[in-house]
Amino acid sequence: MASLATGPASYLSIGSGGVPVFLLHGFAGDRLSWQFNLSALAAGRRAIAVDFPGHGASTLDVGGGHVRDFAPWLLDLLDALEIPKAHLVGHSMGGYVGRELALLAPERVASLTLIASAGLGTPFDLDFLRHVTALRDVADGVACAERLFATPSPLIARIGEVLHAQCGDPQRQRALQTIIETSFAPHAGGGPPVDWSGITAPVQALWGREDRIIPVPEADRLPAGAPFHIFENIGHVPHTEAAGPVTAAIRHFLTTCDEAAGALSNPV
Repeated sequence: MASLATGPASYLSIGSGGVPVFLLHGFAGDRLSWQFNLSALAAGRRAIAVDFPGHGASTLDVGGGHVRDFAPWLLDLLDALEIPKAHLVGHSMGGYVGRELALLAPERVASLTLIASAGLGTPFDLDFLRHVTALRDVADGVACAERLFATPSPLIARIGEVLHAQCGDPQRQRALQTIIETSFAPHAGGGPPVDWSGITAPVQALWGREDRIIPVPEADRLPAGAPFHIFENIGHVPHTEAAGPVTAAIRHFLTTCDEAAGALSNPV
């Protein structure tokens, strides 16, 4: 746990060495969203999974609910942990935050991996987000969890229980609803493509073909030439539903970026 000016910032850190990688969860998730990826990504580098404000064990104070404000919060966490530069891997809302940080402090971002990312100006299922914060019972939570996956999974029941439990706290529920209405509701129908000109870090995107929450975007929504991996028969949580191949793709990208950065800093 780190103590920031805005309150506690919860994170899980394993591994050491190399350029660290920060794992940024999606809306209504937490640091344990990365439990199937964390160990493999920590091979040869430090891997840190965070809890955003309003989520997990971090502060429940989300201010006005602007997701873009999570970028300076994340920058404060980087400073608190004395990490000068890191790779960012963001799922859904976490991808949105990662992109905002890459704009805010490009010198601090070694690469950006977007997994089923929000914030690209594409339509998404706003009703689903609102439903997640107003679950009637565990069965309702399981029904929401089913929409995250393309095929049946033994993980669905547990995720449904977690979704229901977290909104049993009225303060957390209000925090999540504030984020929805401030940051997501005005843009649910989509918007103009993102201007990537201010992003200097290498970018890649990973998506599940059967994503029912944020459908696969057109390639022109991403930076020109960015690797774009689409996983067949996978839904909105490819890092969980296809943990092995998704983690392998992330590791390959991080290694490639590190090697390219090393070559630039040590020219022949």
